[in-house]
Amino acid sequence: MSRRLSVLLLSTWLITPNLALAGELTPEQLARIRRAEKAAVDKVNAAHGNKKSSELSAAERREMIREQQEAVQKVMDEHGVTAKDYARQSARMGPKQNEQVAAAEKALEEKEKAAAKSPRDKEPGEIQIQQGINEENPVMLEEQEGAAPVVEHGLPVGEEQAPPVEE
Repeated sequence: MSRRLSVLLLSTWLITPNLALAGELTPEQLARIRRAEKAAVDKVNAAHGNKKSSELSAAERREMIREQQEAVQKVMDEHGVTAKDYARQSARMGPKQNEQVAAAEKALEEKEKAAAKSPRDKEPGEIQIQQGINEENPVMLEEQEGAAPVVEHGLPVGEEQAPPVEE
């Protein structure tokens, strides 16, 4: 195989995925990216105490901006979009597309709120099935996490002791 042919094959192999990613993003995809991007930036801001940029020194400001850029790049990588394509499509959107993206963002927010409100509707975790009782697996009824074990002495309340039987 000649060197030109190998370079041509390598270049087409590297360019092909970029062509596939250059497609149009749906409003739902844009909404997910925007929400994830906002969450990532908010997380970085919270790590720096949610201070205004005027309250930070130049070094702190540089560090915060670098961390924000890394967080946004990580979000773009997770969604399989380049920052250039995302910015280009966001800039070309008209009022109608902006409304669609805003509606998709509201729908995602409502889904997240609904999911947060009903944690009992979720699938239960792994259920442990116990085969018998032994020292390693004692049976504890109505035990609460973090509570001290309750030890009862004597007979339960309401039980009367039967008189001894004479033989």
